[in-house]
Amino acid sequence: MEKTVEVNEQVSALLHKISSRMKELHHPPLDVLTPRQSREYYKIARTYFPEIPVQGVETTDASIRASQGHSIPVRIYTPSGRGNLPVLVYFHGGGWVFGDIDSADSACRYLASHSEIIVVSVGYRLAPEHKFPAAYEDALESVLEVRRQWPDAPLYVGGESSGGNLAAAVSGYYKGSREVSIQGQLLITPVLNYDFSTDSYQENFRYNLTTEKMKWFFNHYLNNEEEGGKVEVSPLRREDKQGLPETVLVTAHFDPLREEAAAYHRQLQEAGVRAERLHFEDLVHSFINMAGTVDRAEQALADTAASLKTMVHPNVHADR
Repeated sequence: MEKTVEVNEQVSALLHKISSRMKELHHPPLDVLTPRQSREYYKIARTYFPEIPVQGVETTDASIRASQGHSIPVRIYTPSGRGNLPVLVYFHGGGWVFGDIDSADSACRYLASHSEIIVVSVGYRLAPEHKFPAAYEDALESVLEVRRQWPDAPLYVGGESSGGNLAAAVSGYYKGSREVSIQGQLLITPVLNYDFSTDSYQENFRYNLTTEKMKWFFNHYLNNEEEGGKVEVSPLRREDKQGLPETVLVTAHFDPLREEAAAYHRQLQEAGVRAERLHFEDLVHSFINMAGTVDRAEQALADTAASLKTMVHPNVHADR
């Protein structure tokens, strides 16, 4: 008999609290929910995600002047007194529609401290005001500028959910580039394919991210369905994965994106790319945001940081 997988009790209780609060606020159904409304409700939901206290990380807010003339806000996290360190360019989650450097602050601060790496968090342009390829272009330009600012540091990219999508797309673009050499990527519950037919989508989970929400995000991000087939939107569809950087891939069972991430992991390994997959059976999409209040999520974040540390400091033992 197969073992029944159940959602972590603390996660379930937390999501119930948030759902109850949304009902009190008369959260509209997705078919009439506007992006502006979604951002306001997201801010309210985030009040249920306390930060994990982290010491010894200095932060600096700055901006990157993009080639199109707009400014891309960034926040730089530097571990105190660590000397020369590798750099991780990090892209926040939020379905390309909401989220910013503030919503990613706790995770970035934690990774900087526990993985001993400089983190540059990027506030890319959001849809639908700026549809594809705006966020992708901001991601490319931010990585290029970080390379210019840290010319000698080992360079990594990473992100969560839609941010993981941007990181994987950037890795594909710069594969084999002499201008920008990406050493590795950290993909946390990433969006990797425009395809709703996988088993994890068909299982129709009702925890945090749902199939309907993912379709809503794509509808706001893309100009048309045809764009969903581009490798810049669906990195899983890149045929030649040889030469992609070393990868740490983080997945959760109760996540519609689980199977596309598992397929990406398999394809990387088949292409000879060193790839580690951390899979958490009892967690949900974007669990890292819950690490300040869910014990299991905090442990999963610690495991993620340890794997990142092993990747960026291969000659130094990472305590788990």
